[in-house]
Amino acid sequence: MRSQDAIEQQYHEAVDALVEKIEKDPYILAAIVAGSFSYAQVWEKSDLDVEIIGRDAIRPTQAFFSLVENGVNIHANITPRNAFKQSIESAQQGSFMHSYFSHSTLLFSRDASIQEWYDKNASLDNIGERDKQFQLLNVIAGTLPSLVYAEKQFYVNKDDLTCFLSILNVVQGLARIEVLLNNEIPAREVIQPALRYNPDFFDRVYTDFINCEKNETVLQDTLDAINDYLDERQFIFQPVLDYLAEQKAPRTLTELNADLGRGLHDTEGFPNFDDESLDLVCQWLAWKGTIKQIARPMKLTAKSQIAVEEPAYYYDGSVGASSARDSSQGHLTADTHAQIQSAVESITDTLEQDRYILAAILTSNLAEDNVWEKTTIQITLILRDGTKFKQRQFQLIEEGIPIRVRLYTRGDYRKLLDSTLQGSTLHSILADSRVLFSKDSLLSVDGDANFRVGDPSCLQVAERDMYSQLFNAAAGATAILAKAEKWFHLKQDLNYTFLYLTYLVRELARIETLMHNETPRRKVIYQALEHNPSFFTAVFTDLIDKPKDEAMLRNALEQVDTYLEDNLQMLFRPLLDFLEESGDERTITDLYMHFGKRGLALELACEWLAEKYVIEQFSAPVRLTKDSQTAVEEPAYYYDANNPFL
Repeated sequence: MRSQDAIEQQYHEAVDALVEKIEKDPYILAAIVAGSFSYAQVWEKSDLDVEIIGRDAIRPTQAFFSLVENGVNIHANITPRNAFKQSIESAQQGSFMHSYFSHSTLLFSRDASIQEWYDKNASLDNIGERDKQFQLLNVIAGTLPSLVYAEKQFYVNKDDLTCFLSILNVVQGLARIEVLLNNEIPAREVIQPALRYNPDFFDRVYTDFINCEKNETVLQDTLDAINDYLDERQFIFQPVLDYLAEQKAPRTLTELNADLGRGLHDTEGFPNFDDESLDLVCQWLAWKGTIKQIARPMKLTAKSQIAVEEPAYYYDGSVGASSARDSSQGHLTADTHAQIQSAVESITDTLEQDRYILAAILTSNLAEDNVWEKTTIQITLILRDGTKFKQRQFQLIEEGIPIRVRLYTRGDYRKLLDSTLQGSTLHSILADSRVLFSKDSLLSVDGDANFRVGDPSCLQVAERDMYSQLFNAAAGATAILAKAEKWFHLKQDLNYTFLYLTYLVRELARIETLMHNETPRRKVIYQALEHNPSFFTAVFTDLIDKPKDEAMLRNALEQVDTYLEDNLQMLFRPLLDFLEESGDERTITDLYMHFGKRGLALELACEWLAEKYVIEQFSAPVRLTKDSQTAVEEPAYYYDANNPFL
């Protein structure tokens, strides 16, 4: 293997070569490099992430380019100056976008305003207090779904493996919170700085947790520690609490989303919250006893004559966080399932009376052994074409049970069905759904959609869709494998290597399931274990309860690499077939034009196949804009089926 110094030299020369070319293009004003090159060590499998800023009147030939210089793959976005500045300036401090550019390097700029903006915004200085509050709220809103799911797997499903994987997702979110609380802009990898700031907690829920047996006592202790961490930091929810306290009266979720979101956007340039984000935040605070929940009537569409109820919340500052975790203990009674079924029947009766609603589809598994006190019922509503409604998603409440409804017009839902790839997550959800009522032939047994809602027999995957799904799962797996290998070989962090391995195995489980012509379900690891127990036991389940060591992880990574190599002809068949039939070099632009709307991750697949010498990589000139007189290089690929390396 080459020395690290030689690898870094290659990447610096690649950046210099790119800058030399695009600086000559009068339509390009600046370039920024981010990712590993800018703030961490590159290694032989790294790529470069480059943002290219053009003149306002620029006419790019495309928005995204795969380029190559000095043997280094470069992923480049090209954006007009004003659009670029607007998108970055609207990002919250501490957000992913802010982090991305705070860990970047300005390669060159011929525009003083871009240089001034970069010096002001792409800074690692402390985050403003207001920005930090709202970014903390965003992070916890994205973390709570994984925590609720982890609790459900532990208390209800008694599924220690899925609980463990979900807790790892939670820990990533809490690490981001910890970094923000210490006034640091989080980078992509946040667990390492979180361990420095709060070693006692993160050793308990991460380092020690990864390296011990995952039994009931350990999982309970970890969930308790996480809940204690959040209870002690109730100020994470401060923007919501302040808003409710100022209102001095109950506010519905619709009002809260509109007022809080619009206020942020108008006064500070913050984007609106996603509707679903604040739903669970408020529900969580109600579970904890911090705020009170009541119900208020509302109408789903502009002309609906039938009212449903949505939750409204009240906070006067006198209600403290509950010391008892009644709703987190999972003590189920027979009444829980009966109450949920009653709520479904009641909301169904109400919705069916609305003449603008054509159908209601239950997308939740409400079996008796799969519900608990924190269950939220999920329902999709199909509306008459032309029906006006204010938002796509609403949180309702029926007999005290939360119900999330998502609205589609008939035409939009038909497009969704027709465009859904068999084997996708959405395909799995729809096939397992149940039609509560339907006034329309679209959902009838004789419906002519690609597959019928609630028909498990449709879970088999057609060949074309299967190859598209396999292709993207495999391309994603190669990218995750490269990250895991980097943390193993270069960073020598065994725990983080294993963390990436957990992400990797989930993609491999999708691959294994699809190769057996099955649609991957949410707990796809169990499907994969049934189909290929020896491999998934060796690279995953046998590793979970053991202290991680170098030999163990090296063997797992090598087995994963071999698994991908052994199956590459099937995984990347659409690409290899096209290149073989072409009999000539094809640029990455040619490939995207040929495969069109199939949405294949072609650049990742091509880079991995070239690394494995399955295909050969060359380069070809490409112009960044329609007016450019200077060309850069994009990769071109050639495939010989008789390649001796296969």
